[in-house]
Amino acid sequence: RVHTVFFEGTDHELNVYRIYGQQPGKTILLIGGIQGDEPGGFLSVDLYVDISLAKGNLIVVPRANFPSILRKERKINQDMNRKFSDDNIFNYETKVVGVLKKLICESDCFLNLHEGSGIYSPTWESEIKNPKRYGQSIIADNSLLETSKNGERVDLEKMAASVIERINLNIRNPEHLFHFNNHRTSDPGSIHKEQLKSATYYAHTNCRIPAFG
Repeated sequence: RVHTVFFEGTDHELNVYRIYGQQPGKTILLIGGIQGDEPGGFLSVDLYVDISLAKGNLIVVPRANFPSILRKERKINQDMNRKFSDDNIFNYETKVVGVLKKLICESDCFLNLHEGSGIYSPTWESEIKNPKRYGQSIIADNSLLETSKNGERVDLEKMAASVIERINLNIRNPEHLFHFNNHRTSDPGSIHKEQLKSATYYAHTNCRIPAFG
């Protein structure tokens, strides 16, 4: 394992942990804390810093936006998860996102862990359980991904469904079951156009790797 500290000595230090398995394999990137008011995300990623792997590799970034975590706020200057498209505004978020972009494109799969508000439902059930909520869902920017490496199409919805099936086996309350949440980000009719600037959309369109929130 290799621990690298970017921007050491600043208030926005970025700790990156690379964990290599005993056998070679694909690399998964885990990022938490890109928005500081969502502790569920970075506390979950914390659990993987000391993991050992039999096969494959992990890149772990537990606390991407350290200043916002300390202040328990979503953002300081700008929402870091809306900085993955060029906006010509330079701040510490720009520098951190520059590193994250490189890590994303080094990986074969990317998980951006958040803490969602309310509970996602494909149909409107209540103010806190409807299509505009995020909680209890695995989010992708589309159901399919066309990769640039070999031209194949990756079924993101199928990947998420297999994980959701295993998650839901351990959830007793049917109100809390997970669902697949397709943001259809690039679709003109998407209700989540803000995600065009997000980390997962950058991974989907620029790096062409499976990416989920």
